Amino acid sequence: MQRGFKRDDLRPRYDVDRIDEDEWHTYEGERVLALMAKYLPDSNPLSVWLLNAGAGVYRIGIGRWQEIALDLFAAPIEGRQYAVCGNIERLPFRPHSLGAIVCVGEVLGYCDPAKVLAEFAQALVPSGYLIFDFSSSRSPRYWFREPYAKAANLVTDTYNGTPEKTWVYSPEYVEGILSNLGFRISSRTAINTWSSLAKRFQASNSTALFIERKLKWLPPPATWADLMMIAAEASGISR
Repeated sequence: MQRGFKRDDLRPRYDVDRIDEDEWHTYEGERVLALMAKYLPDSNPLSVWLLNAGAGVYRIGIGRWQEIALDLFAAPIEGRQYAVCGNIERLPFRPHSLGAIVCVGEVLGYCDPAKVLAEFAQALVPSGYLIFDFSSSRSPRYWFREPYAKAANLVTDTYNGTPEKTWVYSPEYVEGILSNLGFRISSRTAINTWSSLAKRFQASNSTALFIERKLKWLPPPATWADLMMIAAEASGISR
């Protein structure tokens, strides 16, 4: 089955100059930003360029990087110093020219991860840094349901109370792609674990996030993650 969506399908939500996040995605964003600051070095001696892939309205602003904001649409990246309208499945950069790539905000839920990660591998310098996240099909939200643990599955999620289709992937599938491309994984971080279990039992976003914050000192198995964040380094070898 073909992964991803047509550009016009995404325009109503993403061709905008601001986004009002619901509380679930706001919490995810806060956790992702904190983890990026932890895992992304301040610079790379081989290249100062950092690609914010699928940037939307968000900036990274970590360390001494020169940030390139790439998005399908012009509105969210208007006014950035280095702004590029483009598709992360077909990056418009020279091979091995980027020191780091960050692709967060569940951008892979709208793309083919095999194509995207291959593009990232081609664009990064040797030992270039990659940080990205994806929604996991092993989330408790899918226990005893058809999407559970599938390599890739199209699901209907809710964003600001509105139903929205998105792709979820198993960690094994994503890590297999990385391995085939020569990436070395340096960290795997589970985000929204207790909350995803609470959501499985029909808890509201507010209740689920309250449980997540109260129990964060007692991490459950990483496989319970609703969102997985991976930090990796490129081999610099095209495959």
